[in-house]
Amino acid sequence: RVLAATTRQGVAVATVSLLSAHRDTVLSGELVAANGDFAMDKLPFGDYHLRVAFLGYGKLEQEVRVTPEHIEQDLGNLLLTVDAVVLKPAEVTADRSQTQLQVDRRVYNVEKDLAVRGGTGLDVMKNVPGLSVDADDNVQLRNTTPQILVDGRPTALTLEQIPADEIERVEVITNPSVVFDASSSGGIINVVLKKSTRPGYTGQLQGNVGSNGRYGGNGNLNVKDGRWAITLSGNGNLTDNRTATSTRRDLFAEAASAGHFQQDGISGNERRNYGGRVGADYSVSNRSTVSLSGSMRGRGYTTDETLRYSELDGAGAITGTGTQMNNGENNGAEGGAQVSFKHKTPKEGREWSTDLTWNRSHRTSASDYITSAFDATSASVIGGARTQHSTGGTDSDQLTWQFDMTDPRSESAKLEYGLRSNTRIEHSLLDMLTGTDTSAVQRDAALSNDYRITDLVNAAYVNWTRKLGEHWGVQAGLRMEQTWFQADIADPGSLDAQRQRFSYRYPNGTDDLLKAMFPALYFSRKWEGTRELQFNFSRKINRPNFFQVMPFIMFSDTRNIRIGNPALAPEFIDVAEANHLLPFKNPRSNWLTSIFLRHTTGVITGFSYPSTTDPRVLVSTFVNGRDSWTYGWDNTVKLEIARTAQFTIGGTGQYVEISAGSGSSAVHNSGWQFNAKVNLNVRLPKDFSFQINGEYEGRRLQPQGYAIPNGGLDVSAAKDFGKHWSLQLTVNDVFYSRLWGTVLDTPTLYQETERRREMRFVRGALTWKFGEQDASLFRRKQQQRRDPGAGGSEGEGF
Repeated sequence: RVLAATTRQGVAVATVSLLSAHRDTVLSGELVAANGDFAMDKLPFGDYHLRVAFLGYGKLEQEVRVTPEHIEQDLGNLLLTVDAVVLKPAEVTADRSQTQLQVDRRVYNVEKDLAVRGGTGLDVMKNVPGLSVDADDNVQLRNTTPQILVDGRPTALTLEQIPADEIERVEVITNPSVVFDASSSGGIINVVLKKSTRPGYTGQLQGNVGSNGRYGGNGNLNVKDGRWAITLSGNGNLTDNRTATSTRRDLFAEAASAGHFQQDGISGNERRNYGGRVGADYSVSNRSTVSLSGSMRGRGYTTDETLRYSELDGAGAITGTGTQMNNGENNGAEGGAQVSFKHKTPKEGREWSTDLTWNRSHRTSASDYITSAFDATSASVIGGARTQHSTGGTDSDQLTWQFDMTDPRSESAKLEYGLRSNTRIEHSLLDMLTGTDTSAVQRDAALSNDYRITDLVNAAYVNWTRKLGEHWGVQAGLRMEQTWFQADIADPGSLDAQRQRFSYRYPNGTDDLLKAMFPALYFSRKWEGTRELQFNFSRKINRPNFFQVMPFIMFSDTRNIRIGNPALAPEFIDVAEANHLLPFKNPRSNWLTSIFLRHTTGVITGFSYPSTTDPRVLVSTFVNGRDSWTYGWDNTVKLEIARTAQFTIGGTGQYVEISAGSGSSAVHNSGWQFNAKVNLNVRLPKDFSFQINGEYEGRRLQPQGYAIPNGGLDVSAAKDFGKHWSLQLTVNDVFYSRLWGTVLDTPTLYQETERRREMRFVRGALTWKFGEQDASLFRRKQQQRRDPGAGGSEGEGF
């Protein structure tokens, strides 16, 4: 039993180490319980050296001999004396920075972000330097789509399904090495969830409420005792938004006005998310750990939209009006499980790990579109109200196995290699019924689909890192990925329908072998401290996502439809960067600047064209363009302007050249685009905190036009009440300026559209944190139940 010499009470969490007789090898170790107890077992016979240490006390050391005659030994009360030098008064006032800049990544600590408390992973991404979120909840990095990982592995969850309060940090890697998937052409966003790291238990409960029908709550519990570490969490939230949309279209024929189309709408969107996760780590030995985790998330989205439109001739006279009522229900459940094993060897830095991850997604949807067209006087209905009813669903399974090995060859060289296999199988059904007031409802075979996807990617990589002298280093790697994608489409209502098949395979035997090889090369130069310069180059692949290839109508009004393209092929990207991390005189302030170049062949881009059945209807889809060039300058500056205030500002300027189509339909666009983001975080007296987040997204180019600029400002304040309670208030989009839209400009059509992602809102969150740091809390309580009289108040039970 380890006790303080002055108080005779247990020295909780003191470290007890058992070394070999020569004191060159640690054979066993324990953390002391709250009452001072510790125990070591399963030791071979022999001589040992025992060492006890704890911050603020002097070390205690003694020799121990285990023999057949003395198998069990009680060493008595080991008294630690106070080290007066160590216990000199000290005041720690520094906080972990919200943003940490490294030469190869940015790390964003979510716990420091007041604005996201009670929010979701999407709210987190909105505040991370270098990232932006559009009206469709897509995350963008340098105008590209990054790969989203959770704890370093793929997930079926959407960011909206992950509570912000379950996220520990977000890592943004702009040009990942070959250790990561070659499909990380847009970079990687790794969402790291909270886990048990310290002995004892910690947790929190939180409730939040806001304007526009916002309600939510979440809780988590982290327990670590002995060899076990367990994490539990659950959440639920509800949001309700009513936003406005507008469309203005001008038609031209031989450079003269041929007509106009105007449409305004009000859209309601209720979103429900709920679920939980559980994880457990078990230390098989000091060097081996088995981990198990599982999650289940559910969601339900309800939409109702009313659109009113007018058609005008070239002179501006109304020729017809109409309305469309859109109602939809989308429900889903996403789940996943993972088992992993990690082993460290006695050689420092040499370790290997393997894991198996399964993700499943189930979605169902139903929608109704009711369209009524009127004459120029809006007095009589033309042809009766047209109805369109659809039901559908999607089932998706993804299985990923991965093996990684790190093998230091010397003090200056390291070899990494690994294997990965990923299989994704999806099955989607859509059944469409159409009719009018005057005709029977019939099944629409052209819009109904039975859609199956099989997507297989096998990979192997090798990565070599070596120091070149005192300051320089090189990292060279090669990743090989075998890709097979196949999509089968048929009309599910026709048994003898001809099934269409689209597929691609890289490599196909010895053909397209270069399309399966993805090299990467990095050079770095380091100075004393954290200053570092890095040059890197890599080749990537971007495979089309589910919504880009799904041949279903995803959004529809009387004059606009959006549909996927199942014949879409991957795009290949060459990426080059030069990154410089420059620390300032204040060690918590630095500047990360990057110059980057990106060349994409077979670029996946949006493309619009008039419908072949009705030229008044504009069809928006995705196509493989010829190529695109992007180059730019990216900067993030983090300043500690006072001991209690941190300021981060960042922005990107990039020049984009993009081409799509071929022959007479070929289009080309080019120009500069800019974005910027600021964050100010201030700690005030009396445990108050204040935060401002703002961003601006400039005009973004598209092959046939551009996305309009938008930006906004969020303000948050928080008050801590002791160590356990805190109250937070956020005003989102203070100036109500976040408005998304596009401008489409072609020789025959000019169109402007506008819409909002959500309304301005106010949200408050109340958080209660609890816990106790104790190395053997549960074992102590079990012991007390077995022997209530053991271990007196002074820690000297026997």
